[in-house]
Amino acid sequence: MIQYYQIAFWILLAVAVWHYFKYNDEFLLLPVAFFYFTGIQRYLAVAEGKAEWVRVAYTRNIFSPMTDEKAMEAMFLFAMGTVILVLSYRIFNRKVQWPRWQVDNNEVFTAFIKQHKSLILGLFIFYIFLYTITRPLIGGSIALGQSYFLLLPMAVGGFVLLAYLVFRSYTWQEDTGVKLLYLGLMIYAIIQSYHPGQRFQFLSWMVSIGVLVTKDYNTKRKIKYYIAGGMLVLFFFSLAGVMRKTDVSNLSISQQWELASARTESREDQNMLDGFMMVLDVYPEHLNYHYGGEHLEILMRPIPRAIWPGKPLGGYANKLGLNQLEKGTVGISQTIYGTFYGEGGFWGIIIFSVLYGWLFVKLFRMAARYNSDLYWLIKGIILASFIPILRGGDLPGIVAFIGMSYWPVFIMIYLYNRHLKKLGLQ
Repeated sequence: MIQYYQIAFWILLAVAVWHYFKYNDEFLLLPVAFFYFTGIQRYLAVAEGKAEWVRVAYTRNIFSPMTDEKAMEAMFLFAMGTVILVLSYRIFNRKVQWPRWQVDNNEVFTAFIKQHKSLILGLFIFYIFLYTITRPLIGGSIALGQSYFLLLPMAVGGFVLLAYLVFRSYTWQEDTGVKLLYLGLMIYAIIQSYHPGQRFQFLSWMVSIGVLVTKDYNTKRKIKYYIAGGMLVLFFFSLAGVMRKTDVSNLSISQQWELASARTESREDQNMLDGFMMVLDVYPEHLNYHYGGEHLEILMRPIPRAIWPGKPLGGYANKLGLNQLEKGTVGISQTIYGTFYGEGGFWGIIIFSVLYGWLFVKLFRMAARYNSDLYWLIKGIILASFIPILRGGDLPGIVAFIGMSYWPVFIMIYLYNRHLKKLGLQ
């Protein structure tokens, strides 16, 4: 049976690659690669004895044993969601109009960044202050009501991007001091972003900078850098997972590479198929479908629990009482299609896969109104943000995490739009 899904993957990959070379659009490569690594490869790793299905201690007569038949059921829904998302994106990519005019150019954007380098520096200092006082307090889960104030230091990825924009806006001959200052800030933030407990912080800037750096390359040259960069990201991502259990500070690079490779081979970081199987046990037997409620929670989540004590907890594990704030949280990501399943079962996957295809086309069209590096910055942020969304879990918490990762960039975009309006370019 797995052979049929492998054939489906190769067809999807051909479509995604064709789309990339025709439109210079990387988006479809992400869901297709995600299906392969976290679906097909995860299944094969277990089937070949290289890994085992996830075991949870808090079954409470909710989760049944994971079997091959159950995995195939989840795989079918996984594949169906991926196919519909790809087709939806392809269709809307042809239907949704591009902006009729563009509002800026690189000269205007670079001048704006130079004018606001002091503000960026001030925000960076504010971030360092917040990071110092709140880092020891961060723990638990947004889904359980953790204060958004404590999540402000997650903006390290956003500051890497802003520092990079200032750095590239100056030449060494123009202002060596500014170049060195923001290079130093960038290096500091990059080091802070690498943490085994919050690996998206590292991805949040690395993907976006990759898009910015390669923006002027043709598609053939760009794909080579993407492959090399993807291998580098996979290594650091796996190594961060190793660091959760092992002290690697005294190990050589080759030893670290071996540990990271072994973790990658075990697919330990790619157990979303397992999470999807768990979702099949939860809905609708133990929880009713949400019928879009989890997406509405994105708007409700920022409301403080002090104002709304009865605000619903996020994630099915919290709704079922499987997690407790004082004892930490446990969760196995179920892919975004697992989230769609919780919204409406089989039809939930179909409807939301179509809607997400339209949504991401619309986001890229909104970014295309800029004819400067800001377009590529926003595009990189969208691509980077899609990775944790694909991974799935507590969707409102994921969206909050994305917002907290890029709030400095969002502030600068808001100020830039006001600047364009003053110039009469809006």
